Amino acid sequence: MIQLNITFFIQLVNFLILLAVLNLILYRPIRSIIKQRRERLGGYLSDIERFNVEAEAKLRDYEEELARARSEASKVKGEYKAEAMEVEQEVIARAKEEAMKRLEETRKELMKQGESVRKQLSAQVEEYAQMVAERVMA
Repeated sequence: MIQLNITFFIQLVNFLILLAVLNLILYRPIRSIIKQRRERLGGYLSDIERFNVEAEAKLRDYEEELARARSEASKVKGEYKAEAMEVEQEVIARAKEEAMKRLEETRKELMKQGESVRKQLSAQVEEYAQMVAERVMA
């Protein structure tokens, strides 16, 4: 059985003194270090969260700017394409016009040559007719 005598109270006082000394020497410094570490980690976490928010905002801005640039590039590309189509149509029209002029000039030249050949042949028909007639009669 447990006896409650003076040694029990002495042991209790020793325990309380030891508890107070350990609290002063060991527990309080450890608690303050843990508290500082928590505060530092909390600061780091808030910095990380702020950095993530800023990074997401910058990424959104970048994507918006990229979309805007792509849209502008597409618009400019369309404008240049339309301009190129107009130039192409003009070049084709000029080429057709030039080809038609050359074709008309060539036709006129061929008509002139055909007419001169007919005149020459008409002039030579009598001569050839006489030669044929002479050969037939001879």
